[in-house]
Amino acid sequence: MKFLVIMRPNGSNHGIGKDGKGHTDALKKAIKSGAVESAYAFIGGGAAYVVKAKDTYELAGKVRYNPLFDSCSVEVIPVADAVDFLEAAHRQTAPAAKKK
Repeated sequence: MKFLVIMRPNGSNHGIGKDGKGHTDALKKAIKSGAVESAYAFIGGGAAYVVKAKDTYELAGKVRYNPLFDSCSVEVIPVADAVDFLEAAHRQTAPAAKKK
């Protein structure tokens, strides 16, 4: 399943100014390996990224081992491809519509 991970700064020093290159390299590696599907920075501070995880253990690792985890408030939202979701919703509601 896919998850949208939203991170908002909590006021703690996140250390990007010290080792910005290290964070950039780690993110490029995670995207290239497929561990992170996509990542976005919020201009006003914070970021969001999409990850796939087969279970809670894998998701927890991808969220908690992010180098910015300790300096952010984190929200995790399950997401699905919109077309897949709409088609599944239609399949779920179609039998009920036929009964009417």
